[in-house]
Amino acid sequence: MNGISEKKNLYREGRYQKMVEASADSVDADHNWLITLSDLLSLLLVFFIIFFAMSRVPGKKKESPIAINSSSTLSALVPNPQTKNPMKTIQKEMGATLMGLGLDDQVTIQAGEQELLIIIKENVTFHTGEAAILEGSQPILDTVAGIIKRYPSFQVEIDGHTDDLPINTAQYPSNWELSVARATSVLKYLISGHGLDPARFIITGNAEQRPLFPNMTPEQRAHNRRVEIRLRDHQAT
Repeated sequence: MNGISEKKNLYREGRYQKMVEASADSVDADHNWLITLSDLLSLLLVFFIIFFAMSRVPGKKKESPIAINSSSTLSALVPNPQTKNPMKTIQKEMGATLMGLGLDDQVTIQAGEQELLIIIKENVTFHTGEAAILEGSQPILDTVAGIIKRYPSFQVEIDGHTDDLPINTAQYPSNWELSVARATSVLKYLISGHGLDPARFIITGNAEQRPLFPNMTPEQRAHNRRVEIRLRDHQAT
């Protein structure tokens, strides 16, 4: 009996041992994925450390792209009425406009720091000895009116000039009356035709007293018979 009991005990112990080993193998198999995940996380940490270290290595910095503001670009291309000295810009614009109209040879434009001088020849503006504005000069005066409207700080002086040939008519007893009448005609056209403020204007008549050339030839006299329009920026003074 003792022998049989002893065999049973050995059998039970052997079976129990196998169950323990089988259970241990099962536990090891269940935890194998944890080992793999741990290795993967370790590798990721190593790569992160290497990447961070490389990004901290001193080197040439990339230049930041220059931001371009479309509105500021347009304002540089399109003249601003508040610009301190827009005279050169106006000179170019007006010259291009008159060239397009085929009238650039009838007008001289001179730009200074704070003044624009527009000289209009008599032959496109008036008949000799008269002060009624000719239709051919209207596109020129319309262009000038547009500039005056665009720059409200500009004051305008209109000067009438004649040559030295005397005039003595019932309407114009001398060149003084004729030169003033011509300046007045230009003034009235700008005010009535374009609604400009009369307070911005000054007119003068100079007769033959301020010639551009000596009154020696018909060509020189033709240059002296003219109307000058001066635009002065009082805001810049």
